[in-house]
Amino acid sequence: MIQQYMTDFESFLRNAAVPGRQTLVSWTEKISGIDPLLFFANGSSLEGERHFWYSQKDDFYLVGAGPTIMDMRSSHEWEHVIESAIVHNLSAVPGTGPVAFCGNNFQTEQLRQLWKDFPSAQYRIPAFTLTKTKANYYITINQLVDSAHVNDAVTVILEQLETLMADRTLTASPMQLTNKQELEPQVWKQLIKEATNTIRVTDLDKVVLARAMKLEFAEKLQAAAVLRNLMNSQQDSFIFAVENGSACFIGATPERLVRVEAGTLYTSCVAGTAPRGKDAVSDAEIGKALLEDSKNREEHQYVVEMITGVIRKYTDNLQLPAGPELMKLRQLQHLYTPVSADIRNGASMQQIVQELHPTPALGGLPKEKALAFIADREPLERGWYGAPIGWMDSYQNGDTAVAIRSGLLDGKQAVLFAGCGVVKDSDPELEFEETAIKFRPMLEALEVTE
Repeated sequence: MIQQYMTDFESFLRNAAVPGRQTLVSWTEKISGIDPLLFFANGSSLEGERHFWYSQKDDFYLVGAGPTIMDMRSSHEWEHVIESAIVHNLSAVPGTGPVAFCGNNFQTEQLRQLWKDFPSAQYRIPAFTLTKTKANYYITINQLVDSAHVNDAVTVILEQLETLMADRTLTASPMQLTNKQELEPQVWKQLIKEATNTIRVTDLDKVVLARAMKLEFAEKLQAAAVLRNLMNSQQDSFIFAVENGSACFIGATPERLVRVEAGTLYTSCVAGTAPRGKDAVSDAEIGKALLEDSKNREEHQYVVEMITGVIRKYTDNLQLPAGPELMKLRQLQHLYTPVSADIRNGASMQQIVQELHPTPALGGLPKEKALAFIADREPLERGWYGAPIGWMDSYQNGDTAVAIRSGLLDGKQAVLFAGCGVVKDSDPELEFEETAIKFRPMLEALEVTE
């Protein structure tokens, strides 16, 4: 597979190279199939950080590996780079050609210890991207080249591709937990009380508060093994991983923020939570109660109104159901309202994402007052937790999800995150239990039994 097109790629590289100046060159080719998780695992043998994105509903994978070609700090830098890039891509399939994997902080933080390797914003183009659609597989090679180093570049690329495409059996040792610690649970419950009191006497309507759990293991955690467990257990979620330095941010989130494909925008309003039932009858009863619960419906409506209010500025033909439906996941069920619209000329996904973040489901209402409460009172260093994470391509397609149900792996340690929406009638014990349920997807992926 690789040998068949390397000669053509070498000619393309030589023709694209500019003397005395490095140029972003991108080559995409349809290939035979490879397990995307194996491609990700093989990437650990190469220099550079890895990226993983999987949407089960779309049967779509994006996996980035190899040396970082461009590491940008804003969508404007990405747009500038793409304007001058030289691209060979006969497919023009969404997610092929130059792709930037992106993520950013929830909000500005003074303390940067846990998340020291993760910048406030990141748009990264890796050397290699594997794209799997429902029908086909594609490999994209991205390089910064000049005419003086084409021969060396081709040799290195061929060696790296052979490493990434190597066929082997993925094995992993069981994850042995040595320590589990809930971080300041009583302090967090007291913070819930403080938030409800503040909501009752001010114009703050809702604030989302998060907490963390720290786990320690006998051996270094392998991101590929955790991803495999998430894919097996969280089949209705967006599964992601981003490496920076020695750390890997990983999770399975049910909540899409914005997807743009062929000029159509899709988003999800997700807010309002209940557990799953032990059997079909109890599950249906819990779901019915969730649909009829005034607190959860009010919380959900906040999210719908905020999201649609922003989207109307940039789109036409907004499609909005009359009311929410149930999104049933393995451990939880949520109130869910899907939204779609036609994006206007000149509007970009990142522009909409930046205005939407954080939605009331992740920050609160009013937005600025909720964010100020979080910054002043929440002891957690959120980093990228709860923020948009995803990808964009050079054809103005892209997808972002809200990075919840997640954890930060670093060596033998994992720090997990979970949050909940607090309104005037919130009960600290019930909110604590809700966050405990939200830890379960990552606990299960780390093979931790409660």
